[in-house]
Amino acid sequence: MIWLNLVVFVSAGLFANTSDDPVLLQINGRKVTVSEFEYVYSKNNMNPRVLDPKTVDEYLELFINFNLKVHEARQMGMDTVASFIEELEGYRKQLAQPYLTDQDLNQQLLEEAFERMQSDIRASHILISVEQHASPADTLAAWEKINQLRNRIVQGEDFGTLAQEYSDDPSAKGMPATASRPAMRGNSGDLGYFSVLDMVYPFESAAFSTPVNEISEPVRTSFGYHIIKVTDRLPAMGRARVAHIMVSVPENKDKETEARKKIEEIYRQVLEGEDFASLAERFSDDKASGRRGGELPPFTSNRMVPEFISAVANMDEPGSVSEPIKTQYGWHIVKLFEKTKPDKEEALAELRNKISRDSRAILSQQAVVDKLKKDYSFVEHPQHLDIFFSVVDNRIFEARWSPEDVQGKDNVLFTFAGKTFTQEDFTSYLQRTQSVRTPESIRNYVNAMYLNFVNNTLVDFEEKQLENKYPEFKQIMQEYHDGILLFELTDKKVWSKAMQDTSGLREFFRAHQDKYLWDERFDAVIYTFNTEKAARSGRNAIRRAQRRSTSHEEVMAAFNKESQLEVSARKGVMEVEDHPVLKSAPREKGVSDVINHNNTFVIVRIDEYFPPQPRTFEEVRGLAIADYQNFLEEKWVNELREKYEITLHREALDVIFSE
Repeated sequence: MIWLNLVVFVSAGLFANTSDDPVLLQINGRKVTVSEFEYVYSKNNMNPRVLDPKTVDEYLELFINFNLKVHEARQMGMDTVASFIEELEGYRKQLAQPYLTDQDLNQQLLEEAFERMQSDIRASHILISVEQHASPADTLAAWEKINQLRNRIVQGEDFGTLAQEYSDDPSAKGMPATASRPAMRGNSGDLGYFSVLDMVYPFESAAFSTPVNEISEPVRTSFGYHIIKVTDRLPAMGRARVAHIMVSVPENKDKETEARKKIEEIYRQVLEGEDFASLAERFSDDKASGRRGGELPPFTSNRMVPEFISAVANMDEPGSVSEPIKTQYGWHIVKLFEKTKPDKEEALAELRNKISRDSRAILSQQAVVDKLKKDYSFVEHPQHLDIFFSVVDNRIFEARWSPEDVQGKDNVLFTFAGKTFTQEDFTSYLQRTQSVRTPESIRNYVNAMYLNFVNNTLVDFEEKQLENKYPEFKQIMQEYHDGILLFELTDKKVWSKAMQDTSGLREFFRAHQDKYLWDERFDAVIYTFNTEKAARSGRNAIRRAQRRSTSHEEVMAAFNKESQLEVSARKGVMEVEDHPVLKSAPREKGVSDVINHNNTFVIVRIDEYFPPQPRTFEEVRGLAIADYQNFLEEKWVNELREKYEITLHREALDVIFSE
């Protein structure tokens, strides 16, 4: 969320406000102390002990502006609007979660996760779908089906073949193309490599406890029943940074040999010492990485196809290069830059954060409920639940159940912390939570809903006590309170206004049009040759082609009769920053001399030259909106500074420097 970047300025009243804490700022009489500013400054600086006076002054201005905006939002009553209250409550529930989990159990789960983090596992699975709250009959049918499939595999049938035929995971069979994505080839149940926290917890536990080349017992997750075949286990790869050269394999089978021949020819040049980055730029079919010398964004084992991970896992020395490998995308040559792993403390911190959002959190939450029952002297009377087994009927699965038969029943179901919850309370819970769903046994449904009712009631009660029990929770809630206010008001005054005020935006553009200019551009073709002799010979051919309007494709076909690597070319409308060789190109239609560039020899054919010129509004709309937003915000802040009385005690900052 964008507004999270704004909450670094915390509201007044959270920190020390004693006689030893001088007042730094007053806005219409509201006092803000030095300690509040010091907290802001420390939170925004990596090394708060080294205070640069200029940096302090910059933060002081931001601090004043922040407090002005929040004060304005409060004056406008924005903190009383229903949508604001609802949004803040949503964030509160998220922030409360760490306080509603069992820390000892979390530590056990953390240590288990760290141990699993040391391995990457490759596994396949077969899924038989069954809903979490399915009827016993449906659950049994799914259980029997997954066991039958497991028995067939144990007796020798092929796992992948059965996955394609029976698995309810659509990726096993493949998916046809749609308007929003291309067709996806089936994976026969192969999930590739993964590590801890890449899968739901029950699936992960089964995979990590199953030996390589064996089949797990059926495991239940929220998706249904799975059987898992672990096909490989590697020491954890960590985060890899590599470059690659890719030659795609066309659908046309006749072209497969040509692609293989091309990748092998490139590989020979790599072995002979040719620069990997230059070869990637010239020949890789992955154009995005090719522009970066083949370099890919750093990745972990679950982010690449398994053949690619296997190759990288077997590379240890930075600078080493793999033999050509084939994946579903084509042929690759991979160059390793580095493989890194976080140190233990960093890894534990990351795992701790992820576990709080993982399915493991349910285990921890249940442990909290059990503890709350003891802390709050929970007592229940389960015999008073029996009436619901007869008065609840199948209409509840259609969201049509009416609780007339239970009205007036005030027998106590449970008590805790001096509070009493009756049959009437549970009736209301059933009525408001009923939904259209698959029917099941009434007894099972009522028991499950009663358990939810008890757990939710306990947790909700505990959640309401958090501000009183935990001062740090109260502080962060204040940060979110002010952050949401500031986001809403800034959106109204600056961001959305800049998008909607078309006349003001165009007027701003016209007033600053000299800021939005095209750099010089070339409609050109850049030809790269391996030798100077070939380039000089090629220059004559390029000049003739330009005079005769010969197509680019015909020129390239003539150059690369013997090898696809003789000449490479880049064609289009380009600026100098797109290719530095254009600095040496003529500023008119024609063909350049031979240019020596990074140990290659380049000819630039220029079909049209465009000198610097103003851009149209449509061409710079995004940039103009951003500049207009900055203009509106500066104007708004100036208005606030005129609107409110500001008293700044600048000398109070000497307290910071005297320590």
